[in-house]
Amino acid sequence: MPTIDIVGLGDSLTYGYPYGPEASWLALAANATGTVVVNRGVNGETTKEMLERFTEDVLELKPRAVIILGGTNDAWAKVDVAKVEGQVREMVEQASRAGILPVIALPPPLCPKETDIPLLFLKEMEELLAAYRQAYQELAHLYHLPLLDFYTALLEPRTGWGKMEYFIDGAHPNRRGYQAMAEVALPLFRELGQGRGCLI
Repeated sequence: MPTIDIVGLGDSLTYGYPYGPEASWLALAANATGTVVVNRGVNGETTKEMLERFTEDVLELKPRAVIILGGTNDAWAKVDVAKVEGQVREMVEQASRAGILPVIALPPPLCPKETDIPLLFLKEMEELLAAYRQAYQELAHLYHLPLLDFYTALLEPRTGWGKMEYFIDGAHPNRRGYQAMAEVALPLFRELGQGRGCLI
């Protein structure tokens, strides 16, 4: 197996739902930069579940970097900000101790498009996500870590929601949305790439 540049650890937004890993922002950025990546996105997972599999899905693979993208399902479950921050902090510290560069990603905005989720619930979720993003930014600053801002890239500033043209439903990007996320990741991927693209 080639040396792994990046593990993407997350939920469906890393997995590439509903299309699959080949359409994910991870794969798109890897193919554009010659970076060896492993997609460890699991649909529906919270940051607690990501932490529980961190040893197997990150530490044992010994990548050069891990991109941690989580929080949307925590917001759905109304998990307290302090718990989410603590779980992400633990992943950051475990990676750092193992010599793996942790990279924190800001979850994309939500979008009131083709969804059965009540607008009030979406607003409550987005409020929690905003608090998570603030905590993530503070963690990145504290530990001097790279930060991937998927939020701003998919945001429609006039409405405060995600851009309609980037989403397939209330939370998941469409192919254009995943491409926009890939564009955010490209500089980091170019820095870490080894001249060959591979999705493992």
